[in-house]
Amino acid sequence: MRILVSLLLITLTGAVYADGEAEFKYRQGIFRSVGGHMTSMAAILRGQVHVENLALHANAMKDVSRIVPTVFPEGSGVGESEALPAIWEEPDDFRAALDKFVTAADGMAAAAESGDPSKLGPAIQALGGSCKNCHDNFRAE
Repeated sequence: MRILVSLLLITLTGAVYADGEAEFKYRQGIFRSVGGHMTSMAAILRGQVHVENLALHANAMKDVSRIVPTVFPEGSGVGESEALPAIWEEPDDFRAALDKFVTAADGMAAAAESGDPSKLGPAIQALGGSCKNCHDNFRAE
């Protein structure tokens, strides 16, 4: 019975990963989360509103940044995707851009946790720059 259940799980897991449309929808949700946290942090830093939530958003962005590299499997450039073929055609360049994003998200979380206002500006700029880099090179307008 265990073998049958294991084979069923492996088969179902493979089917899920093979579904480009499902991967695309998941990716959309992840990037809505990225955008929401980025928008919230920018609003906090510009208007000094809900300052007590900055570290929460920064840490959530740090966590989400670790998911982003997993949401571009082969076959997921479907539907109304803004993902450019360069993602899959230039995987080393894309991976380097994602590594910068993860590093910048880590930096933003550290800056927010530090409580040092002088670290926040450079950290949010680095994070925004890492987002812009991917948008410029791997996302259709």
